[in-house]
Amino acid sequence: MWSLPAIVLAVSVFVWLSSGRWVSTDNAYVKGDRAQIATELSGIIVEVPVQENQRVSRGQLLFKLDDQAYRLALAKIDAEIETTRADIRGLRAQWRTKREEIKAAQSQLNYAQQEFERQSDLADKKIASQQKLQETRMSLDVARQRISAAQEDLQRIEAQLAGDRKIRTDDHPRVKQMVAARDEALLQLRRTAIESPLDGIVSKRPVPGSYATAGVPAMVVVADTDLWIEANFKETELTLVRPGQTAIVKVDTYPDAECTGRVASIAQATGAEFAVLPPQNASGNWVKVVQRIPVRISVACREGDPPLRVGMSTTVEIDTGHSRSIGSLLSGLAKAFGLSSASATAKP
Repeated sequence: MWSLPAIVLAVSVFVWLSSGRWVSTDNAYVKGDRAQIATELSGIIVEVPVQENQRVSRGQLLFKLDDQAYRLALAKIDAEIETTRADIRGLRAQWRTKREEIKAAQSQLNYAQQEFERQSDLADKKIASQQKLQETRMSLDVARQRISAAQEDLQRIEAQLAGDRKIRTDDHPRVKQMVAARDEALLQLRRTAIESPLDGIVSKRPVPGSYATAGVPAMVVVADTDLWIEANFKETELTLVRPGQTAIVKVDTYPDAECTGRVASIAQATGAEFAVLPPQNASGNWVKVVQRIPVRISVACREGDPPLRVGMSTTVEIDTGHSRSIGSLLSGLAKAFGLSSASATAKP
């Protein structure tokens, strides 16, 4: 008949052999994306169409800033664009008019040149008076000055037309510059309407009439889909943990329910490495502390399961698929008693 110590020993060995397959921790929490909603502009919040803890979809309006000043700026630029377009059309008309003036001035110059040459011949033959010759010379100078001035005006108009009299109105640099300014004003106007960047739940809803400062979070949207578990295992427990292994997740809020999951990834650094003041042991006076490494668990809850919320406490168990053996037990006992594998074997 089995004695009580033998039964206890057998049960202990069985528990030890079977427990090596699973590793667990209660230092695990539900995680999810969280967006800090900050404005790119400063201004007074005039409209908040969502409520606290309301579910919103990506692209849904969260709140609006006072946009009156931006609407006025946009209207002003629109008016300036139309004025600039009218100026460009007027310059093209001036160019055509000036071209006709140059043609007429060229004809007058040709006539004045011929008349001057004729009067010069007559003056040489003593037929025309010097006074008449002087008058034709003055007429020739006036014709030259007139055509020179017209050509300068034409060059000035061409310069204002960006050197291309056939340029389309909207291709003119001045119009392009104004259109770019309009795009900037329109962008600023659109920035007064703040939309949700993800699907989730509204938190820290601002009050209409409050002032929003650019770059300072005014609202938070917490994701309610694609959640995961961040389980902080001791480094000594991760020897056999690998991505893809099955996990069981139990949420403290729902003690009678559990979700299945899988190991998605194992962090490259311990949690202490991301602390504000990471531990430094340069002095040499330190106590070795077992570190914890975050393990990301993807959760696959069934339809009808209680909803998970970011921050909930959970317990995670991972099936490593590895069981302990009698050999490892004997090896551990040998190390405990200071025996080597060779000395643990009896000699004949």
